[in-house]
Amino acid sequence: MSKYTFTFRKDDIIVEFVTTDKIVVENQFQIWVDCASDYTCTHPSKPKKVTPPPPPPSQPVVSEPIKTEEPPQQHKEEVKQEAETEAEAEKTEVFDKASSLLKTINSIQNPSEEEKIIPEPVGFEAVLEKSIENPTFEPTRVKDQVFLNLIHSKNTTDKFHYLVITAYYLSEFEKMERFSLKQINAKLMQNLSAVIDHTTLQEAISQNLIELVPDLTGASEVGEYRLTHTGEDFFANKI
Repeated sequence: MSKYTFTFRKDDIIVEFVTTDKIVVENQFQIWVDCASDYTCTHPSKPKKVTPPPPPPSQPVVSEPIKTEEPPQQHKEEVKQEAETEAEAEKTEVFDKASSLLKTINSIQNPSEEEKIIPEPVGFEAVLEKSIENPTFEPTRVKDQVFLNLIHSKNTTDKFHYLVITAYYLSEFEKMERFSLKQINAKLMQNLSAVIDHTTLQEAISQNLIELVPDLTGASEVGEYRLTHTGEDFFANKI
């Protein structure tokens, strides 16, 4: 590879130009020739001056644009979905508040339009059913002192005894030829807050203390019973 060196001197100043590019040398020579020719034409009486070669043309600095990474498509969709959800929630909240405010205003302006809760009448049978389901329920009741005296005279708290005593009371004191388990429990619940279940009743029937009265008409909706002679004897001598 050829190497081209040019040295320029003026007084104590020395300039050296070195290159290996043949094209650059040729172009530079052409510049010098043109410059010398122009100078000769414009300054014929003055000696020629050597014009130092201009520095090599500098390459323009090209700045690359800064690339900004765009968020992935999935992230864009998540951000968009989250924004839509928040907007929908905000709309719902505003609507609920507006509805609640409107109801409050209507209730103040039109108090007569509000629904009035009318308590349903509660019969004794309904109270009894509720008491059987929930023994802690205590309705307002008037106690039967004669029945309580009969219970206290036997000095017992056994429910089997309560069944026989109550059956005797209904037969002898209230003159009932027959009675149902619901009537037995109504009397016990009214005075002692106690109830008799079907197991206790079946035990009394199996011992022939109480018997089932046949329903000859078929009109009875519940089973009806009566105290037997054995039951009367049990009441008088075994309780």
